[in-house]
Amino acid sequence: MAPYSGLDRATRADTADRVIVDIALHFVLNRMERRLRNSPRRWDDPILHGLRLPLRWWVWVTALMVGLGVIGNHFEIERLNIVLSRVGALITLLLVAWGGIRLFRRLEQRLVFPPGNCHAKPVDPTSASALSKIVGAILIVTLILIGLQILGVSMSSILAMGGFGGLVIGFAARDVIANFFGGMVVHLDKPFVVGDWIRSPERQIEGIVEDIGWRLTTVRTFAGPPLYVPNAWFSQISVETPTRMVSRRLWETISLRYQDIGAIENVARDIRNLLLEHEEINQDELITVNFSTYGQYSLDIIVYAFTHETDWQRFHEIKQDILLKIRDIIDSHGAELAIPASRVYFPDGIRHQEPERDHADNEERDTTSHRDRDTTSSRTERRSPDDQRRHSNPGPRQTEDPQDDDSDA
Repeated sequence: MAPYSGLDRATRADTADRVIVDIALHFVLNRMERRLRNSPRRWDDPILHGLRLPLRWWVWVTALMVGLGVIGNHFEIERLNIVLSRVGALITLLLVAWGGIRLFRRLEQRLVFPPGNCHAKPVDPTSASALSKIVGAILIVTLILIGLQILGVSMSSILAMGGFGGLVIGFAARDVIANFFGGMVVHLDKPFVVGDWIRSPERQIEGIVEDIGWRLTTVRTFAGPPLYVPNAWFSQISVETPTRMVSRRLWETISLRYQDIGAIENVARDIRNLLLEHEEINQDELITVNFSTYGQYSLDIIVYAFTHETDWQRFHEIKQDILLKIRDIIDSHGAELAIPASRVYFPDGIRHQEPERDHADNEERDTTSHRDRDTTSSRTERRSPDDQRRHSNPGPRQTEDPQDDDSDA
């Protein structure tokens, strides 16, 4: 029983040391994290946040591996030490990967939202997300290669297999690879970032960018549903970014009647003066108000200008104000807006013959009515006196024949 009692004492001592180290790490790291949270540097808080939990787990795992190694040496299990060393190395790699992911996530937040006393400029969310994803992918791939080497896989075999396997995988997953490189190009070129309004008439894409991933870009459409766009599309289509416009265009056509051709010049001049004096119109951009063409039913005036405001809702409020003032200008000159209309011209001969034809039709109807009345009167005259008395005094109604009732039955 002596060896077992010695082993028990060693295990209890190791457990006590493990608990003491863990409590000390928890106390020290928590105090350091609270103090570094107000640090003017972006890196202090993320590094400590990434290492705090993985480091405590690593202490417990290391103590467990050491304890198991002591047990293996006591029972002279030679294979156990080799297995424990590999398992401990793999667990350490997993903890490093976990700490790296925590570090990059917190660092991404600090890049976008730096501390209040930090003098560095904020980084846009798209660049911060791209940086964390790229560094995280490099870390994961490196740890996977190291883990394979720990398991005894030769690096030369991995590279040799990777050549043929990469060709097969690249052919089978060419769309995924195309989307991956498309996402990388979007991150590097930055034709748009998260929060931008984009549209592409070629693919009927329009909405607000919510996320730019390695394979898909999420666009929230104005109708509500999200639209998931493969990143490879953005290298094949043209994309507009209305969010980045510096001014918004006002382009309208005002149509007047042909009867108001005498007032067309004064109306155009007053509309131009209105735009030149309007505070919401960008005077550094082109302002054009001219009589442009003779339309099919109207005289057209082109109104072309730019507003300082780029917000869609505010722009339409400014546009409404300008259009209502243009209406007042048109009314002040006694003109009216044109509506689609057509005129039909008849020759003078047709206009004079039309009443004669109506008079002939009326005479024909009168002749027909007189002829009918004469025919009726002649029939009345040909009746005998008895027939006339019978029609003037019909007398009592005769009873129906019973035989008719039977036949009906």
